[in-house]
Amino acid sequence: MVRTVLDLTGCKTWDDMHERFKVALHFPDYYGCNWDAFYDSLSGYSDVNFIEIRGEHTLSPEFTDSMKMMHRILDDVKVYFAKYAEEFDYVIVD
Repeated sequence: MVRTVLDLTGCKTWDDMHERFKVALHFPDYYGCNWDAFYDSLSGYSDVNFIEIRGEHTLSPEFTDSMKMMHRILDDVKVYFAKYAEEFDYVIVD
């Protein structure tokens, strides 16, 4: 199992958030920094199958919708992998 920590502590911008995704989740260099690319990269290009998410509580309210979308996509990826009897999970540590 490949585990990683996605630390969003102090994230201030959309670009910063997606750069943290790219690095922590081992996304390819051509990662498109949008939600479709996030799903595609997690389900097809990343070797990570367990994510510990930290620092959500430090984000400004402007990130609320983004965090909801991220959680929805993570849940979708979990379902996707379960169809193929593969493991994927995440936990939010705050």
